[in-house]
Amino acid sequence: MMALRYMLLVMLLLCMFDGVTMIHTNIVIIGGTGDLARKYLWGSALQLFVQHYNENCTFSFYAGARVTQDTGHKALGHILENVQCGARDQKCEKLRPTFIENTKYVMLKTDEQYKELCDQFGSGTETDENIQQIFYLSVPSSAYQSVSKNIHTNCRRDFISTTRVVLEKPFGHDKRSAEVQAAVIGQYFNDNEVRRVDHYLAKSVSKQVLSFRSVNRDNVESLLSNEFVDRVEIVMKEQIGVKGRIDFYDQTGVIRDVMQNHLTELLALVAMELPMNMSAENIEQYKLRLLSQVTPVNKDAILTGQYMEYIKEAREEVKNTSQSMLTPTFSAALLNINSARWRRVPFILTSGKHMDERSSHIRILFREREFCVSGCVDGNSTFTKYPRQLVFQIGHGHVPSAGILVSRSLFKPKWPPGMNELPMTSKDSRIHGQSPGDFYYAVPTNDIPAYTTVVSDLYNDVRETFVSANRMLALWDIWDNVLQDTQSGAPRLYKKYEAENLHFVAEGMKLKYLSEDLISHFVQQEESRSQHVIIPHTFRNRTLVCKSTQKLLSDLALYIYTCALTTVKNRGDFHLALSGGRTPVVLFKEIVSNYPMFPWEQTHIWQVDERCASHDSEHSNFLSILSNLVNFVHIPYFNIHPMPVDFAGKICDPENRGDNLYEKLINQNVPLGIFDLILLGLGTDGHTASLFPDVKQIEDSIKFVSLISKKDNSNIDRMTLLPPLINKAREVTVLVTGVEKFDILHKISSINSVTTEFPITLISPVSGNLSWFIDLEAWTGYS
Repeated sequence: MMALRYMLLVMLLLCMFDGVTMIHTNIVIIGGTGDLARKYLWGSALQLFVQHYNENCTFSFYAGARVTQDTGHKALGHILENVQCGARDQKCEKLRPTFIENTKYVMLKTDEQYKELCDQFGSGTETDENIQQIFYLSVPSSAYQSVSKNIHTNCRRDFISTTRVVLEKPFGHDKRSAEVQAAVIGQYFNDNEVRRVDHYLAKSVSKQVLSFRSVNRDNVESLLSNEFVDRVEIVMKEQIGVKGRIDFYDQTGVIRDVMQNHLTELLALVAMELPMNMSAENIEQYKLRLLSQVTPVNKDAILTGQYMEYIKEAREEVKNTSQSMLTPTFSAALLNINSARWRRVPFILTSGKHMDERSSHIRILFREREFCVSGCVDGNSTFTKYPRQLVFQIGHGHVPSAGILVSRSLFKPKWPPGMNELPMTSKDSRIHGQSPGDFYYAVPTNDIPAYTTVVSDLYNDVRETFVSANRMLALWDIWDNVLQDTQSGAPRLYKKYEAENLHFVAEGMKLKYLSEDLISHFVQQEESRSQHVIIPHTFRNRTLVCKSTQKLLSDLALYIYTCALTTVKNRGDFHLALSGGRTPVVLFKEIVSNYPMFPWEQTHIWQVDERCASHDSEHSNFLSILSNLVNFVHIPYFNIHPMPVDFAGKICDPENRGDNLYEKLINQNVPLGIFDLILLGLGTDGHTASLFPDVKQIEDSIKFVSLISKKDNSNIDRMTLLPPLINKAREVTVLVTGVEKFDILHKISSINSVTTEFPITLISPVSGNLSWFIDLEAWTGYS
């Protein structure tokens, strides 16, 4: 790795000398007419061109997208018209026409189009010229696999000296998907070729954190410990909301958007041990060591909120707002670092939309350890009534410019190269609780836009701006578990720009809001019930999983899959009993689509209930299981056990007693008559399986299976498993979806006893587990 970086450095230095043709760089922005490219990437590409272009260092730029050549060419032309130089930047003005001339649109949709593009990379170049290629994937992460494969298949050439692929976040939705993403990319590129962008690491002040610590090593490093530091605040507040991006934010939320990545990366910069050798490799290893010491965030150490207009905006942009109700636009989290230096020091990470100000900063507050005896300011026992603090103002806030602030009562700092000290003397304002004159203050000599730095560091192979695969997974280790917890609780509502009810306090290693939820008197919206309901972890004293419908079904499918694997490993066969109805159909499809390794050969499928109808009838529950599950998996014929309602040409013949036959089959084939997992539903009248309130057989304590005379809209009787058999199961899951189930859930939530009025209350496994899987529509009463 060191040899490669040395070679690249030599090539770039040689570019500075006339008469030596050294390197040509092809930069392809895939998604080159999209929002990120339009706002940031093309302006940054122009600055790269201005800084490095000469006869020895040449460039070709390509905007790749899926639209037609004519449409894409026009879109790119419009973008480049608006990419302008800074005021009085004569060099840029001179080179801008050459930059535009060297920038083309290419349609990239098929293998052939990628091949045609990459075939151009070696044409028209000198034989002694080194050629490198950079592919910036400004596309949704769902497209990474196909794009990476196309690049690998069509753009690997012997004459290419270097290939780099650039990825934008999100780097997965959780740790598992992040691992999958890394594995997919790893099929085509090694980690040395991949750059994952965290643009907060490219901000000018972020770039100076380690340099500042290094030049002030004697003063700062002894102070950065639990002996002196009271707390560390890492904050990113924004005044804008997310209107126009609701669908993205419903999938992401503020925690995944900025806290799991940007803010935790900033934490690593101030908390990591400072290596004596500040090489990129050492910095990476020290960051990884620090992240491994961060205790995973738990549910008691995180708070969430949502600005009140969010649901209104969601209704204008998405069809189903059930997920929107739980989307956090504000969050605060307390992180603990289990190391000798930082143990018991709270690191408070906070971020929110529609806040009172726009500011991003790292604020380190120090304890007072000295006691004043004579001439004390304002009669205090300490030297100053204001906190001693070190602040890295990453962006905006109440300072003239992003910079570093050091309390004058702390120490007089040295400033690293690239920082200039500025005086602040105003007495009329407060900055982080102090008068501006109480700080030493310095700003970057050149406050370069973050993406300009990203593109420059990408070209110059500066690694510190990017996130390695190992570091990406280390970040997920900290946040993965708590993300699941925050998806089941309603966030606290707050007013836009007036979020006083979000004030919180740290008690030990827990966070709690200071005030009661004051939103109740703000509520003038019909969704108030759904937004303020608290979702507990249990329902009727059993496990509760409550999420949006799709997420719920995904979790239940995983639950069944995991149960099947465990059972097959421990006992050999997995006996699964499935209810009828429409709700399980979507679940069947989820299992078929996402779990191709499901152990079907060791699985036995049974029915919980069936209508008295032939198996090819539209009323047949077995037909639904057959059409939506069995026909799509490889399961042995003799492992399928339909209820014998259609037997010897007779439907539910009371003389032949098919229920007795099914009970006998269960006793013969299911060890001890104990099913491994039974899937149930819930009717609006409280029935489950085909156990209805007016059916006398549900009180039978001896039989396991029974025919019942329950006429539904189709005027059809039923066969069903009875409570004594269901309650023997190792796992029972009750799947409840749809707004129409809200009332019955409300009724049975307050019933502690067993009653035939609501047959679902009879379901109580003797020694097994009962889990309720309820979607948000059923839980809140709102679709």
